[in-house]
Amino acid sequence: MTAVYGVLTFLAVLGPLVILHELGHLIVARLMKVKVIEFGFGFPPRAFGLWTGRTRVRIDAGTLFDEPLSRDDLPVGRQVAVVTMKDANGELVARHVSIDKDRPKGAPGLIFGKLRTAGPERLEISEMVWSFNWLPLGGFVKMIGEEDPSAEGSLASKSRLARAFVLASGAGVNAIIPFVLFAAIFMVPQDRTVGRVMITGTMPGAPAEGAGLREGDVVRRVDGREIETIVDLQQAVTLRLGAESRWEVQRGIPDPAPEPGGPRFQYRNETETVTIVPRWKPPVRDVVVEASDPQTQVPLWRARQVDPAAGISNSVVVVESPADTTREISLEDARKLNPGIQRGAVLRVVRTVTYPLTQISLDDARRHDSSLGINTRLQEGAVGITIGMTLPVRERAGKDPWSALVASVRQVGDILVLTKNGITGVVVGSTNPQLEGPTTIGPVGIGQLTGEIATSEAGGPAKVITLVSLAATLSLSLAIINILPIPALDGGRLLFVIIEWARGGKRISPEREGLVHLAGMIMILALVALISVQDVLRIFRGERFF
Repeated sequence: MTAVYGVLTFLAVLGPLVILHELGHLIVARLMKVKVIEFGFGFPPRAFGLWTGRTRVRIDAGTLFDEPLSRDDLPVGRQVAVVTMKDANGELVARHVSIDKDRPKGAPGLIFGKLRTAGPERLEISEMVWSFNWLPLGGFVKMIGEEDPSAEGSLASKSRLARAFVLASGAGVNAIIPFVLFAAIFMVPQDRTVGRVMITGTMPGAPAEGAGLREGDVVRRVDGREIETIVDLQQAVTLRLGAESRWEVQRGIPDPAPEPGGPRFQYRNETETVTIVPRWKPPVRDVVVEASDPQTQVPLWRARQVDPAAGISNSVVVVESPADTTREISLEDARKLNPGIQRGAVLRVVRTVTYPLTQISLDDARRHDSSLGINTRLQEGAVGITIGMTLPVRERAGKDPWSALVASVRQVGDILVLTKNGITGVVVGSTNPQLEGPTTIGPVGIGQLTGEIATSEAGGPAKVITLVSLAATLSLSLAIINILPIPALDGGRLLFVIIEWARGGKRISPEREGLVHLAGMIMILALVALISVQDVLRIFRGERFF
């Protein structure tokens, strides 16, 4: 079921983004007087097409017709190819009329399309087709002479500035869409839980400890941003990896005699500003009962404040009589879990048992020995703190249009910075947990992601908002990728316009440019195939995004 929803939501999310991208090309191409001959919904093979346009061509005694055509019996509704020339008044005159299944190439003054009407002196031809194709993966715009300036009305015949506008228009539309979608999301009243984000502990030697932060401190603002949820703080930290970050905190004053169930800390109204540099490579510490080396180890009680599944061992060996319950379990106790377990089997601690002969659930493992867990190593965060939220309040609010637009601008800026940090994290080998997850996903991965959102337990409005947010993020990614100087993409074609300008107007030959774009397309398809294989393998391994 997730796969079905994945396909449907993939098309619903990505399809409109690609169509709007291509509509950007279409509109600007027409403004620049570039002849567009096809707008495709999806990719071929074609299911059907709707022809539009009314190009009028005069026929006279000098017009030649291919057999079995004649002046008095022209096939209205059929595709025709008409070679034309202009008379002294600038009117198109047919020199040769033929029926062709495909558009001929290389004929000057060629008009190709569906014959709408045919009279004794004039033909009316629809030159543009809106094609609907069987592969619903996006769309395309086909223009006359994208690399050949000899064709009239061709893209290549236009000025460098006009070509640049046409080529950049698709990415421009994709760049605008996120601002609109995020603003719309922010205007919709939504429920969320807000409160005080309080530090519950700091790791020894971490940036937070060096800055003087301690248990009980409440983080109010980070770099001017209000911190009302744990996600707010996590994002603010990830945005400033490797750079100074200014935190405004309320110092927690321990209450010497707190009331039962009451707050353990008291707070003054004023805040204190501290400077912290979040780390790209926070350390990983071994979980032990009692740490002797705080640089490489963390005691079990502290580790479980950060990760409740932490333990000093994540597997046990089945033996007759265990000497060390943190590493061994008796055959008698193991067979209480599953009679088929054999002596010598290694039972790995997992959250949910799928292979009873080689796995033991976390609850059963801790009933055997409370120090067992799933993770035996603790990955610290960028600043080395554990956090929680106090005084939670459920609120429902939406922003006014201006505030929503301002928030959408900041959201787009945050996505760009987070993307840059994600790429940098791969380059530097970051161990920051906020940068975990697949570094790249392709169409299959996007389908898996949208399918998980569609089949999640969230309510309908929440699913729609999440999918719209994903669409906004994908649109921004499409804008960036398309404008990069990659052959076969808009940015690659734009690069040839820039090269032409740098060479004083001297063009690279259409043949060479076409070969470069062909090579680029092959590389892109190969990369997509490789990423898709990784996506499929991830699905087979049972890995999920949520």
